[in-house]
Amino acid sequence: MPRFTVVCPTYNRGADIVPTLDSVRAQTADDWELLVVSDASSDDTDAWVEAAADRDARIRLLRTERHGHPSGPRNAALAEARGEIVAYLDHDDRWLPGHLATLDRLFREHGTGRDADGVQLVATGCEYRTADDATTSLTEPLSLCWHPELQLLGPLFEPSRVAHRRGVVEAVGGWRDGAGLEDWDLWLRLADAGVAFTTTTERTALLLQDTGTRRHRTARPQRQTLAEFDSARSARGVLDALGDASTEPALRAACAADMREWFAAMARDGAFVRPRGWQGPLDEAVAATVAATEELWPDLVLFRRPGRFVLAQTLWCSRPEHARRIEELSRRVHPRQYALLDELAARHTASAA
Repeated sequence: MPRFTVVCPTYNRGADIVPTLDSVRAQTADDWELLVVSDASSDDTDAWVEAAADRDARIRLLRTERHGHPSGPRNAALAEARGEIVAYLDHDDRWLPGHLATLDRLFREHGTGRDADGVQLVATGCEYRTADDATTSLTEPLSLCWHPELQLLGPLFEPSRVAHRRGVVEAVGGWRDGAGLEDWDLWLRLADAGVAFTTTTERTALLLQDTGTRRHRTARPQRQTLAEFDSARSARGVLDALGDASTEPALRAACAADMREWFAAMARDGAFVRPRGWQGPLDEAVAATVAATEELWPDLVLFRRPGRFVLAQTLWCSRPEHARRIEELSRRVHPRQYALLDELAARHTASAA
């Protein structure tokens, strides 16, 4: 039985899947099987995978009926997995040679031998790269901190950075399809079930960052309501104010204060996880993150309800109940930002009266 099962869903990737497969074959830890699940590809993807399997018996091609979504192929692979640990690799991402060895070390860290207790899921850091292999950004330590509240408010970890013990995902219902980010949906269900992430600052995955990737094409059907107005003029005024340079200093100061207070509260909670290899001051990391954030209120939209005009933020989550939880928690942990938002709403409502 292999130590790792690597799950790679694919659809019509053609020869471009070869560097992804080669990055698995180049791993310094060699105790693995690679299940490449073709979602009824209609090009030559399967032939490229079969050619790789001819050279390396650890690679297996599975072919499914067309799902149009990676969750179905991932579930099919989980049903075939023989490894103790399941690691994911999307067909347009790659790993550095030490990725599986890093995961193996973290899974063993809290025990002895092959069955270390305590660690159920692991996420590594990564580099984001363009299709031309230029690095666009790197994960920073704060983005690798974990807590159930952080998991509720953000997707945190792409699948190509994550591994878990076999059976953990099936215990919460497996991967689900639908609009929105299926990985965020799964990680949240695991967090709700009491399963925590262990993370590391080591950047062992290379993730494609391109507008053509499926993540950037994913529909965002959910919204969180920020404010409601009687007039379109008031709603537009607040939307413009949130993007105005004169408002930014107060909003940025409020964001920094809210984040410092929130992280300090989480750090006092036993559920808070720092990435392995980092014990830096949270305040400094928060300040640096806020300073580097270009948009404090991204993805804002205006829409109309009967008799009302609504300012909202579109969300990547897939379920309406998740969106409701985001709205409730956001107002609790970002009180200064919402107070400024409410102040802007009251001011523009009064000026329109």
